[in-house]
Amino acid sequence: MTDILALFAAVASAVATFFVAYASWRAPRAAAELAESLRRAAESINERKRQKFFILATLMQERAAIYTENGVRALNMIDVVFNDSRAVREAWAELYLAFNNQQLMRGPGHDDKLRQLLAAMAEDVGLADQIRTADLSRVYFPEALSQERLIRDLERQQALARLQGNASPSANTAPQVAQLFPPPPA
Repeated sequence: MTDILALFAAVASAVATFFVAYASWRAPRAAAELAESLRRAAESINERKRQKFFILATLMQERAAIYTENGVRALNMIDVVFNDSRAVREAWAELYLAFNNQQLMRGPGHDDKLRQLLAAMAEDVGLADQIRTADLSRVYFPEALSQERLIRDLERQQALARLQGNASPSANTAPQVAQLFPPPPA
């Protein structure tokens, strides 16, 4: 009987030694995997924060004329980057509706809706205490820059009118498409 107990104790000791050896081998690996997992999660969180700050900064830079390419890109990224922020997405939806309802680049409600969007973004990124409504309303847009944009817009409208055939014949020097095709019969 003592032989059986001694054999059982030896087997139990061997099994325990095996588990200790396995744990000693596995623990550093598990710790490394956990550390890598935590590093990736922190990196992902930091990247999301960086993207949110980038969009907020871009919209703050472009708030004088939100219809620039950079402004439009930033607006179109809101649903993806701020997908976890209901307040930001609702403010963006309201601004989007204001844009579409008036079919104009700037309308009476756009500035207020844009400020609401910027305030919601500032809240989401943790800057609500540092950025006031007055900060969101203060825009520097010199007259020279305004005039340059107006000239570009007018030039674009004239080019579009020429392409659509709406310009006066003296302004349109390019042959009409109807004159080129089909070719006259030979």
